[in-house]
Amino acid sequence: MRKIVKDKGVKRLLRKLALLALPFIVWPLVEVFLLPMNFFTFRIWETISVNTMRVMPGPFYPNVHMKMVEEGELAPRTPYAQKRLVEWYTDPYGYRNRDTKSEVLLIGDSNITGAKLSQEETLAEVLEEHLNMDVYSFAPATMNRFLATGRFQKTPPRMVIVSSIERRIPGLPAIGANGFNSELRDFTGSLIANSPVLTSMTVTLDRITKLGLYHRTMANLQRYFGEKSYISYNNEFFIEGEIANQDLSEAEIERIADVLEGYKEALAERGIHFMFLPIPNKENIYYQLLPSQKKPNFLPRLMAKLRERNVDYVNTQTTFEELYQKKQVPLYPADDAHWNEVAVKVAANLVARHVTVALGGEVQNQNDKHLVKHNIN
Repeated sequence: MRKIVKDKGVKRLLRKLALLALPFIVWPLVEVFLLPMNFFTFRIWETISVNTMRVMPGPFYPNVHMKMVEEGELAPRTPYAQKRLVEWYTDPYGYRNRDTKSEVLLIGDSNITGAKLSQEETLAEVLEEHLNMDVYSFAPATMNRFLATGRFQKTPPRMVIVSSIERRIPGLPAIGANGFNSELRDFTGSLIANSPVLTSMTVTLDRITKLGLYHRTMANLQRYFGEKSYISYNNEFFIEGEIANQDLSEAEIERIADVLEGYKEALAERGIHFMFLPIPNKENIYYQLLPSQKKPNFLPRLMAKLRERNVDYVNTQTTFEELYQKKQVPLYPADDAHWNEVAVKVAANLVARHVTVALGGEVQNQNDKHLVKHNIN
């Protein structure tokens, strides 16, 4: 008799626990199957980025076409946010491209992907107009991921441009670092990309793990209770502030130059041209807005080392400084740390000139007479 009573008590407890857990089980399914994909997000990036299913071939969900009014990453859903309508396309591999052709390939971070930029404003598409060549955005990704990706081994690009925002340049991995994971990701990614069923399953499972309502609620609570701090000077928001312009040692500069020279050598063995495209931090170009007004020297020192080693690079720093400090041309959104569409056009013009020279004048820079549109001259 006691055993029967005990069993009934356990069943009641289990039923109560099941009822308690039910909303937490059902709600993620409601988010995935009933609500719009971007219901709780403020950017397409968060909406379609891969969360936990790191076996997929790319960083985003494949074959997506989406439009959304976005806000900058540094002050979303605050009075300081600047809204902007953007459009995204992703290819079958989950990278931000309309197709998969790649005569020139861009490896980089979220600046190359084009955070807060519409598709036609991304560096890949603007550069493609300049060069009359197929330019592919392989971002965010690394050189090691590129070297381990089978489709680029079968059809290699003529040139690879590795780009990085200034603050992440010291963290660029040397050739061979994390190589096994890159090869494993290429294997699983190829299986998924070649199967619509597997693609649908992995995307659905990934979306379930995102818990959009939870993250939206936590962000709102942090803002409400003042736990989320913002770095802002003169109505401009920064991601790091003063620490972004700290000096690096000479040994660290040499180490970074070694990494980049290693990229050049690895590509040269495959008959591919290499170019490095550093993107200055917002704190770098806008340094006069910071309390210390300290002018950084990292990129000039690094470029001098690369010049000594005959590593091709594009000097965006000098042109960006001239445009912003002498002509007051904004190159970054007030509420975001990524470059804006004007900075992309400037960089594309500079890169196109270098590509034209590197590839022996076989391409024509269609817009060489103008630095950028919109009356920047």
